[in-house]
Amino acid sequence: MTISTQEGPGSNAEGDSSAEGAARRILLGLFAALLFAAGTRVVYMLTKSLVLDEFHSYYPATAVDWKGLMAGLQRDNHPPLSFLIIGAASSALGTAEWVLRSPAFLMGLVEIALVASIAGGVRRRTGDSRNWAAPIWAAALLSASSLHFDYGTQARMYAFLALFVTVCTYALIALAERDDQPTQSMKGPAISFALAATAAFHTHYFAVQYVGTLSVVFVAVALVANQRRALRAFSAAAAVAAALCAPWALTGFRHQLSHALPPGGDDVSLKSLAEGFVQLFFHNVRFGGSTLRLAFIAGAGLVLVIAARGAYLSLQRRDVRARVTLLIASAFAVPVLSWALALVLPRAGFTWHYILPSAAPVAILFAIGARGRIASIAAGLALALAATLTSLHLTQPATEDFRGAVDFALNAYHEAPKDEITRIVSVEWQPALFPQGQPYDYYAPRLGAPSTPEREPMLEGEFTVASLARLRSADRVIVVRRSLPDNQHLLRELAK
Repeated sequence: MTISTQEGPGSNAEGDSSAEGAARRILLGLFAALLFAAGTRVVYMLTKSLVLDEFHSYYPATAVDWKGLMAGLQRDNHPPLSFLIIGAASSALGTAEWVLRSPAFLMGLVEIALVASIAGGVRRRTGDSRNWAAPIWAAALLSASSLHFDYGTQARMYAFLALFVTVCTYALIALAERDDQPTQSMKGPAISFALAATAAFHTHYFAVQYVGTLSVVFVAVALVANQRRALRAFSAAAAVAAALCAPWALTGFRHQLSHALPPGGDDVSLKSLAEGFVQLFFHNVRFGGSTLRLAFIAGAGLVLVIAARGAYLSLQRRDVRARVTLLIASAFAVPVLSWALALVLPRAGFTWHYILPSAAPVAILFAIGARGRIASIAAGLALALAATLTSLHLTQPATEDFRGAVDFALNAYHEAPKDEITRIVSVEWQPALFPQGQPYDYYAPRLGAPSTPEREPMLEGEFTVASLARLRSADRVIVVRRSLPDNQHLLRELAK
Protein backbone atom coordinates (compact mmCIF):
# COMPACT_ATOMS: atom_id res chain seq x y z
CA MET A 1 0.00 0.00 0.00
CA THR A 2 1.34 3.42 -0.99
CA ILE A 3 0.57 6.47 1.08
CA SER A 4 0.82 9.74 -0.84
CA THR A 5 2.60 12.60 0.86
CA GLN A 6 1.07 15.17 -1.47
CA GLU A 7 -1.84 17.28 -0.37
CA GLY A 8 -4.97 17.37 -2.42
CA PRO A 9 -6.17 20.45 -4.25
CA GLY A 10 -8.55 21.37 -1.45
CA SER A 11 -5.83 21.21 1.16
CA ASN A 12 -3.52 23.38 -0.91
CA ALA A 13 -6.21 25.96 -1.42
CA GLU A 14 -7.02 25.93 2.25
CA GLY A 15 -3.34 26.31 3.16
CA ASP A 16 -2.83 29.12 0.68
CA SER A 17 -5.93 30.87 1.97
CA SER A 18 -4.71 30.55 5.54
CA ALA A 19 -1.29 31.90 4.60
CA GLU A 20 -2.85 34.82 2.75
CA GLY A 21 -5.07 35.58 5.72
CA ALA A 22 -2.10 35.56 8.08
CA ALA A 23 -0.16 37.82 5.71
CA ARG A 24 -3.06 40.29 5.62
CA ARG A 25 -3.34 40.28 9.39
CA ILE A 26 0.39 40.90 9.72
CA LEU A 27 0.28 43.80 7.27
CA LEU A 28 -2.70 45.35 9.05
CA GLY A 29 -1.01 44.91 12.42
CA LEU A 30 2.23 46.47 11.20
CA PHE A 31 0.31 49.34 9.61
CA ALA A 32 -1.47 50.00 12.91
CA ALA A 33 1.81 49.90 14.86
CA LEU A 34 3.52 52.31 12.46
CA LEU A 35 0.46 54.56 12.40
CA PHE A 36 0.52 54.77 16.21
CA ALA A 37 4.25 55.44 16.17
CA ALA A 38 4.04 58.10 13.47
CA GLY A 39 0.94 59.79 14.87
CA THR A 40 2.13 60.12 18.45
CA ARG A 41 5.62 61.18 17.39
CA VAL A 42 4.40 63.84 14.97
CA VAL A 43 2.16 65.38 17.64
CA TYR A 44 4.98 65.34 20.19
CA MET A 45 7.67 66.80 17.98
CA LEU A 46 5.34 69.57 16.82
CA THR A 47 4.27 70.58 20.33
CA LYS A 48 7.19 69.90 22.67
CA SER A 49 9.74 72.60 23.37
CA LEU A 50 13.33 71.94 22.44
CA VAL A 51 15.35 70.74 25.42
CA LEU A 52 18.89 71.81 26.24
CA ASP A 53 20.46 68.68 24.75
CA GLU A 54 18.78 69.52 21.45
CA PHE A 55 20.41 72.95 21.51
CA HIS A 56 23.68 71.06 21.97
CA SER A 57 22.93 69.48 18.58
CA TYR A 58 21.57 72.70 17.07
CA TYR A 59 24.79 74.61 17.77
CA PRO A 60 27.21 72.40 15.78
CA ALA A 61 24.55 71.42 13.22
CA THR A 62 24.08 75.06 12.20
CA ALA A 63 27.78 75.94 12.19
CA VAL A 64 28.58 78.34 9.38
CA ASP A 65 31.04 75.97 7.68
CA TRP A 66 33.00 72.72 8.03
CA LYS A 67 35.86 74.52 9.76
CA GLY A 68 33.48 75.93 12.35
CA LEU A 69 31.92 72.51 12.95
CA MET A 70 35.31 70.85 13.43
CA ALA A 71 36.49 73.61 15.76
CA GLY A 72 33.44 73.07 17.95
CA LEU A 73 33.75 69.27 17.91
CA GLN A 74 37.37 69.43 19.06
CA ARG A 75 36.06 70.62 22.42
CA ASP A 76 33.04 68.27 22.40
CA ASN A 77 32.81 64.52 23.07
CA HIS A 78 30.63 63.46 20.12
CA PRO A 79 31.41 62.45 16.52
CA PRO A 80 30.04 64.54 13.64
CA LEU A 81 27.54 62.43 11.66
CA SER A 82 24.31 63.28 13.50
CA PHE A 83 25.13 66.99 13.38
CA LEU A 84 25.80 66.79 9.64
CA ILE A 85 22.45 65.06 9.04
CA ILE A 86 20.52 67.54 11.20
CA GLY A 87 22.41 70.38 9.53
CA ALA A 88 21.50 69.07 6.09
CA ALA A 89 17.81 68.97 7.07
CA SER A 90 18.11 72.51 8.43
CA SER A 91 19.80 73.79 5.26
CA ALA A 92 17.05 72.28 3.13
CA LEU A 93 13.95 73.06 5.19
CA GLY A 94 14.83 75.68 7.80
CA THR A 95 15.30 75.59 11.56
CA ALA A 96 11.78 74.85 12.81
CA GLU A 97 11.56 72.34 15.67
CA TRP A 98 10.00 69.64 13.47
CA VAL A 99 12.76 70.03 10.87
CA LEU A 100 15.54 69.57 13.42
CA ARG A 101 13.75 66.47 14.75
CA SER A 102 12.74 64.97 11.39
CA PRO A 103 15.88 62.81 10.88
CA ALA A 104 15.40 61.08 14.25
CA PHE A 105 11.69 60.63 13.50
CA LEU A 106 12.35 58.94 10.15
CA MET A 107 15.10 56.72 11.51
CA GLY A 108 12.87 55.60 14.36
CA LEU A 109 10.15 54.50 11.94
CA VAL A 110 12.66 52.65 9.77
CA GLU A 111 13.95 50.80 12.82
CA ILE A 112 10.43 49.73 13.81
CA ALA A 113 9.91 48.23 10.34
CA LEU A 114 13.31 46.53 10.47
CA VAL A 115 12.55 45.01 13.88
CA ALA A 116 9.33 43.56 12.48
CA SER A 117 11.32 42.04 9.62
CA ILE A 118 13.87 40.43 11.98
CA ALA A 119 11.12 39.02 14.20
CA GLY A 120 9.34 37.62 11.17
CA GLY A 121 12.55 36.03 9.94
CA VAL A 122 13.21 34.29 13.26
CA ARG A 123 9.62 33.02 13.31
CA ARG A 124 9.95 31.63 9.79
CA ARG A 125 13.19 29.87 10.66
CA THR A 126 11.50 28.06 13.52
CA GLY A 127 8.45 27.20 11.43
CA ASP A 128 6.24 28.19 14.37
CA SER A 129 2.86 28.83 12.75
CA ARG A 130 1.29 29.48 16.16
CA ASN A 131 3.35 32.65 16.56
CA TRP A 132 2.37 34.28 13.28
CA ALA A 133 1.93 37.61 15.09
CA ALA A 134 5.61 37.89 16.13
CA PRO A 135 6.35 40.78 13.70
CA ILE A 136 3.35 42.67 15.05
CA TRP A 137 4.34 42.15 18.69
CA ALA A 138 7.88 43.38 17.99
CA ALA A 139 6.83 46.44 16.00
CA ALA A 140 4.02 47.33 18.42
CA LEU A 141 6.25 47.16 21.49
CA LEU A 142 8.98 49.32 19.94
CA SER A 143 6.31 51.77 18.73
CA ALA A 144 4.91 51.96 22.26
CA SER A 145 8.31 52.34 23.95
CA SER A 146 8.26 55.79 25.54
CA LEU A 147 12.08 55.93 25.38
CA HIS A 148 12.11 55.15 21.66
CA PHE A 149 9.20 57.60 21.30
CA ASP A 150 11.00 60.39 23.19
CA TYR A 151 14.33 60.08 21.40
CA GLY A 152 12.59 59.51 18.10
CA THR A 153 11.31 63.07 18.47
CA GLN A 154 14.54 64.76 19.58
CA ALA A 155 17.20 66.49 17.54
CA ARG A 156 19.79 64.14 19.04
CA MET A 157 21.83 61.18 17.87
CA TYR A 158 20.36 58.31 19.89
CA ALA A 159 17.68 57.25 17.40
CA PHE A 160 20.40 57.28 14.73
CA LEU A 161 22.63 55.03 16.85
CA ALA A 162 19.76 52.62 17.58
CA LEU A 163 18.96 52.19 13.88
CA PHE A 164 22.59 51.66 12.85
CA VAL A 165 23.14 49.05 15.58
CA THR A 166 19.94 47.25 14.54
CA VAL A 167 21.17 47.21 10.93
CA CYS A 168 24.45 45.68 12.15
CA THR A 169 22.47 42.99 14.01
CA TYR A 170 20.30 42.30 10.96
CA ALA A 171 23.39 42.01 8.75
CA LEU A 172 25.16 39.59 11.09
CA ILE A 173 22.06 37.40 11.31
CA ALA A 174 21.90 37.35 7.51
CA LEU A 175 25.57 36.36 7.28
CA ALA A 176 24.98 33.47 9.68
CA GLU A 177 21.93 32.30 7.73
CA ARG A 178 23.71 32.39 4.36
CA ASP A 179 26.83 30.46 5.29
CA ASP A 180 25.65 27.50 3.20
CA GLN A 181 24.81 29.70 0.20
CA PRO A 182 27.09 31.06 -2.57
CA THR A 183 29.56 33.72 -1.52
CA GLN A 184 27.81 36.21 -3.80
CA SER A 185 24.73 36.15 -1.52
CA MET A 186 26.82 37.48 1.38
CA LYS A 187 27.85 40.72 -0.30
CA GLY A 188 24.69 42.57 0.68
CA PRO A 189 24.84 41.77 4.41
CA ALA A 190 28.62 42.37 4.49
CA ILE A 191 28.29 45.80 2.88
CA SER A 192 25.36 46.64 5.16
CA PHE A 193 27.41 45.74 8.25
CA ALA A 194 30.43 47.74 7.10
CA LEU A 195 28.39 50.87 6.37
CA ALA A 196 26.17 50.60 9.47
CA ALA A 197 29.14 50.01 11.79
CA THR A 198 30.92 53.01 10.27
CA ALA A 199 27.83 55.19 10.62
CA ALA A 200 27.29 54.06 14.21
CA PHE A 201 30.86 54.98 15.21
CA HIS A 202 30.51 58.41 13.59
CA THR A 203 27.19 58.92 15.42
CA HIS A 204 28.02 58.06 19.05
CA TYR A 205 31.01 56.37 20.63
CA PHE A 206 28.77 53.95 22.51
CA ALA A 207 28.69 52.16 19.16
CA VAL A 208 32.02 50.65 20.20
CA GLN A 209 30.29 48.74 23.02
CA TYR A 210 27.46 47.51 20.80
CA VAL A 211 29.27 46.72 17.56
CA GLY A 212 32.28 45.35 19.46
CA THR A 213 30.18 42.96 21.55
CA LEU A 214 28.10 41.85 18.55
CA SER A 215 31.28 41.20 16.58
CA VAL A 216 32.86 39.11 19.33
CA VAL A 217 29.69 37.06 19.78
CA PHE A 218 29.31 36.56 16.02
CA VAL A 219 32.88 35.32 15.65
CA ALA A 220 32.49 32.95 18.61
CA VAL A 221 29.22 31.54 17.31
CA ALA A 222 30.57 31.18 13.76
CA LEU A 223 33.68 29.37 15.01
CA VAL A 224 31.60 26.93 17.02
CA ALA A 225 29.34 26.29 14.01
CA ASN A 226 32.33 26.16 11.63
CA GLN A 227 30.79 28.85 9.41
CA ARG A 228 33.89 29.70 7.40
CA ARG A 229 32.17 31.61 4.62
CA ALA A 230 30.36 33.80 7.11
CA LEU A 231 33.62 34.44 8.97
CA ARG A 232 35.42 35.46 5.78
CA ALA A 233 32.61 37.81 4.77
CA PHE A 234 32.50 39.31 8.25
CA SER A 235 36.28 39.78 8.35
CA ALA A 236 36.20 41.68 5.07
CA ALA A 237 33.30 43.85 6.26
CA ALA A 238 34.99 44.57 9.59
CA ALA A 239 38.22 45.53 7.80
CA VAL A 240 36.34 47.96 5.56
CA ALA A 241 34.54 49.48 8.58
CA ALA A 242 37.84 49.87 10.44
CA ALA A 243 39.41 51.60 7.44
CA LEU A 244 36.44 53.96 7.10
CA CYS A 245 36.50 54.78 10.82
CA ALA A 246 40.27 55.30 11.01
CA PRO A 247 40.43 58.93 9.72
CA TRP A 248 38.08 60.25 12.42
CA ALA A 249 39.46 57.89 15.07
CA LEU A 250 43.01 59.16 14.49
CA THR A 251 42.06 62.83 14.26
CA GLY A 252 38.86 64.10 15.86
CA PHE A 253 38.31 61.25 18.31
CA ARG A 254 41.96 61.25 19.34
CA HIS A 255 41.82 64.98 20.01
CA GLN A 256 38.62 64.63 22.03
CA LEU A 257 40.26 61.97 24.20
CA SER A 258 42.95 64.46 25.16
CA HIS A 259 40.60 66.83 26.99
CA ALA A 260 38.75 66.25 30.22
CA LEU A 261 35.14 66.77 29.15
CA PRO A 262 33.15 64.14 31.10
CA PRO A 263 30.64 61.85 29.39
CA GLY A 264 27.00 62.85 29.25
CA GLY A 265 26.05 60.00 31.59
CA ASP A 266 28.09 59.06 34.62
CA ASP A 267 25.68 57.30 37.00
CA VAL A 268 27.14 53.81 37.47
CA SER A 269 25.13 52.68 40.48
CA LEU A 270 23.26 49.36 40.46
CA LYS A 271 20.08 51.39 40.64
CA SER A 272 21.05 53.16 37.42
CA LEU A 273 21.57 49.83 35.66
CA ALA A 274 18.16 48.58 36.79
CA GLU A 275 16.53 51.88 35.79
CA GLY A 276 18.15 51.56 32.37
CA PHE A 277 16.22 48.34 31.68
CA VAL A 278 12.99 49.89 33.00
CA GLN A 279 13.50 53.01 30.86
CA LEU A 280 13.83 50.98 27.65
CA PHE A 281 10.05 50.82 27.34
CA PHE A 282 8.77 52.84 30.32
CA HIS A 283 10.47 56.23 30.27
CA ASN A 284 9.26 58.95 32.67
CA VAL A 285 7.12 56.60 34.78
CA ARG A 286 6.43 59.53 37.13
CA PHE A 287 3.86 60.74 34.58
CA GLY A 288 1.58 58.00 35.92
CA GLY A 289 1.38 59.42 39.44
CA SER A 290 1.75 57.29 42.54
CA THR A 291 -0.52 54.47 41.32
CA LEU A 292 0.23 54.09 37.63
CA ARG A 293 3.93 54.59 38.28
CA LEU A 294 4.06 51.22 40.04
CA ALA A 295 2.00 49.65 37.27
CA PHE A 296 4.45 50.97 34.68
CA ILE A 297 7.43 49.56 36.57
CA ALA A 298 5.61 46.22 36.79
CA GLY A 299 4.96 46.46 33.04
CA ALA A 300 8.69 46.90 32.43
CA GLY A 301 9.34 43.77 34.47
CA LEU A 302 6.72 41.91 32.47
CA VAL A 303 8.39 42.90 29.20
CA LEU A 304 11.76 41.65 30.43
CA VAL A 305 10.29 38.36 31.68
CA ILE A 306 8.54 37.68 28.37
CA ALA A 307 11.72 38.61 26.46
CA ALA A 308 13.72 36.24 28.68
CA ARG A 309 11.16 33.52 27.90
CA GLY A 310 11.60 34.22 24.21
CA ALA A 311 15.37 33.89 24.58
CA TYR A 312 14.99 30.59 26.46
CA LEU A 313 12.56 29.11 23.94
CA SER A 314 14.77 30.10 21.03
CA LEU A 315 17.92 28.67 22.54
CA GLN A 316 16.22 25.28 22.56
CA ARG A 317 16.11 25.39 18.76
CA ARG A 318 19.41 24.60 17.05
CA ASP A 319 18.30 26.24 13.80
CA VAL A 320 17.95 29.73 15.36
CA ARG A 321 20.33 29.47 18.30
CA ALA A 322 23.15 31.43 16.65
CA ARG A 323 20.84 34.24 15.51
CA VAL A 324 19.14 34.58 18.86
CA THR A 325 22.48 34.64 20.67
CA LEU A 326 23.23 37.89 18.84
CA LEU A 327 19.89 39.33 19.98
CA ILE A 328 20.52 38.27 23.58
CA ALA A 329 23.97 39.86 23.51
CA SER A 330 22.61 43.19 22.27
CA ALA A 331 19.52 43.10 24.50
CA PHE A 332 21.04 42.11 27.83
CA ALA A 333 24.81 41.68 27.67
CA VAL A 334 25.77 45.08 26.26
CA PRO A 335 23.97 47.16 28.94
CA VAL A 336 25.56 45.11 31.72
CA LEU A 337 29.03 45.05 30.14
CA SER A 338 28.97 48.77 29.33
CA TRP A 339 27.86 49.56 32.88
CA ALA A 340 30.73 47.43 34.23
CA LEU A 341 33.17 49.15 31.85
CA ALA A 342 32.10 52.57 33.14
CA LEU A 343 32.95 51.38 36.66
CA VAL A 344 36.61 50.92 35.73
CA LEU A 345 36.77 53.48 32.91
CA PRO A 346 34.58 56.46 33.90
CA ARG A 347 35.21 58.22 30.61
CA ALA A 348 33.20 55.49 28.85
CA GLY A 349 30.04 56.75 30.58
CA PHE A 350 26.71 55.07 31.18
CA THR A 351 23.11 56.24 31.27
CA TRP A 352 19.73 54.94 30.17
CA HIS A 353 19.51 56.68 26.80
CA TYR A 354 22.92 55.28 25.80
CA ILE A 355 21.38 51.80 25.75
CA LEU A 356 18.42 52.70 23.53
CA PRO A 357 19.77 50.27 20.87
CA SER A 358 18.87 47.42 23.26
CA ALA A 359 15.16 48.20 22.90
CA ALA A 360 15.02 46.60 19.44
CA PRO A 361 16.43 43.16 20.36
CA VAL A 362 14.36 43.09 23.56
CA ALA A 363 11.25 43.77 21.44
CA ILE A 364 12.16 40.89 19.11
CA LEU A 365 12.75 38.47 21.99
CA PHE A 366 9.49 39.71 23.54
CA ALA A 367 7.70 38.85 20.30
CA ILE A 368 9.16 35.34 20.34
CA GLY A 369 8.18 34.89 23.99
CA ALA A 370 4.59 36.10 23.46
CA ARG A 371 3.55 32.58 22.41
CA GLY A 372 0.65 30.76 23.99
CA ARG A 373 -2.54 32.06 25.57
CA ILE A 374 -1.13 33.10 28.95
CA ALA A 375 1.97 34.68 27.44
CA SER A 376 -0.14 36.54 24.87
CA ILE A 377 -2.41 37.97 27.58
CA ALA A 378 0.61 39.07 29.61
CA ALA A 379 2.22 40.59 26.50
CA GLY A 380 -0.99 42.45 25.69
CA LEU A 381 -1.10 43.90 29.20
CA ALA A 382 2.54 45.05 29.00
CA LEU A 383 1.93 46.56 25.56
CA ALA A 384 -1.17 48.41 26.78
CA LEU A 385 0.75 49.87 29.73
CA ALA A 386 3.59 50.98 27.46
CA ALA A 387 1.18 52.62 25.01
CA THR A 388 -0.59 54.35 27.91
CA LEU A 389 2.66 55.87 29.18
CA THR A 390 3.61 57.03 25.69
CA SER A 391 0.18 58.62 25.31
CA LEU A 392 0.59 60.35 28.68
CA HIS A 393 3.65 62.12 27.30
CA LEU A 394 1.34 63.98 24.95
CA THR A 395 -0.63 65.42 27.87
CA GLN A 396 2.33 66.38 30.07
CA PRO A 397 4.26 69.66 29.98
CA ALA A 398 7.72 69.41 28.47
CA THR A 399 10.46 68.38 30.89
CA GLU A 400 12.33 71.52 29.85
CA ASP A 401 9.86 74.09 28.58
CA PHE A 402 12.18 76.75 27.13
CA ARG A 403 9.44 77.96 24.81
CA GLY A 404 7.13 78.57 27.74
CA ALA A 405 9.88 80.15 29.84
CA VAL A 406 10.89 82.58 27.10
CA ASP A 407 7.24 83.42 26.42
CA PHE A 408 6.74 84.13 30.13
CA ALA A 409 9.85 86.34 30.19
CA LEU A 410 8.74 88.33 27.15
CA ASN A 411 5.26 88.90 28.59
CA ALA A 412 6.76 90.03 31.88
CA TYR A 413 9.08 92.38 30.03
CA HIS A 414 6.30 94.00 28.01
CA GLU A 415 3.99 94.23 31.03
CA ALA A 416 6.59 96.03 33.14
CA PRO A 417 5.94 99.74 33.86
CA LYS A 418 7.33 101.94 31.13
CA ASP A 419 9.28 104.06 33.58
CA GLU A 420 11.24 101.05 34.89
CA ILE A 421 14.43 99.57 33.46
CA THR A 422 14.07 95.84 32.80
CA ARG A 423 16.88 93.51 31.75
CA ILE A 424 16.69 89.89 30.52
CA VAL A 425 19.33 87.27 31.23
CA SER A 426 19.41 83.78 29.71
CA VAL A 427 21.83 81.28 31.27
CA GLU A 428 22.16 77.47 31.24
CA TRP A 429 24.26 75.17 33.41
CA GLN A 430 26.14 73.27 30.71
CA PRO A 431 29.63 72.60 29.34
CA ALA A 432 31.38 75.87 28.63
CA LEU A 433 31.92 74.98 24.96
CA PHE A 434 28.27 75.86 24.23
CA PRO A 435 27.23 79.53 24.06
CA GLN A 436 24.84 80.85 26.69
CA GLY A 437 21.37 82.03 25.76
CA GLN A 438 20.68 79.75 22.78
CA PRO A 439 17.12 78.93 23.92
CA TYR A 440 16.26 82.61 24.25
CA ASP A 441 17.85 83.50 20.91
CA TYR A 442 15.92 80.67 19.23
CA TYR A 443 12.47 81.24 20.71
CA ALA A 444 12.23 84.99 21.30
CA PRO A 445 11.99 85.94 17.60
CA ARG A 446 9.54 83.07 16.97
CA LEU A 447 7.00 83.99 19.65
CA GLY A 448 5.59 86.94 17.76
CA ALA A 449 6.08 89.58 20.45
CA PRO A 450 5.66 93.23 19.37
CA SER A 451 9.42 93.60 19.70
CA THR A 452 12.14 91.26 20.84
CA PRO A 453 14.22 92.74 23.66
CA GLU A 454 17.92 91.96 23.60
CA ARG A 455 19.23 89.75 26.36
CA GLU A 456 22.29 90.71 28.33
CA PRO A 457 25.62 89.65 26.73
CA MET A 458 27.38 86.85 28.64
CA LEU A 459 31.06 86.32 29.32
CA GLU A 460 32.34 83.64 26.97
CA GLY A 461 32.74 80.32 28.74
CA GLU A 462 31.27 81.70 31.96
CA PHE A 463 27.89 81.70 33.69
CA THR A 464 27.62 85.43 34.29
CA VAL A 465 26.91 88.57 32.33
CA ALA A 466 29.53 90.79 30.74
CA SER A 467 28.36 93.81 32.75
CA LEU A 468 26.98 93.44 36.26
CA ALA A 469 26.72 97.25 36.42
CA ARG A 470 23.87 97.13 33.88
CA LEU A 471 21.98 94.71 36.12
CA ARG A 472 22.57 96.80 39.23
CA SER A 473 21.18 99.86 37.46
CA ALA A 474 17.98 98.00 36.48
CA ASP A 475 14.70 98.09 38.38
CA ARG A 476 14.05 94.43 37.62
CA VAL A 477 15.96 91.54 36.10
CA ILE A 478 14.23 88.57 34.46
CA VAL A 479 16.39 85.44 34.44
CA VAL A 480 15.64 82.50 32.16
CA ARG A 481 17.83 79.76 33.61
CA ARG A 482 18.26 76.01 33.39
CA SER A 483 19.79 74.18 36.39
CA LEU A 484 22.08 77.08 37.36
CA PRO A 485 22.96 76.48 41.05
CA ASP A 486 21.96 79.19 43.52
CA ASN A 487 25.56 79.57 44.67
CA GLN A 488 26.75 80.79 41.27
CA HIS A 489 28.25 84.29 41.09
CA LEU A 490 25.46 85.74 38.94
CA LEU A 491 22.67 84.68 41.29
CA ARG A 492 24.60 85.78 44.38
CA GLU A 493 25.04 89.22 42.89
CA LEU A 494 21.36 89.45 41.95
CA ALA A 495 20.36 88.37 45.46
CA LYS A 496 22.22 91.36 46.86
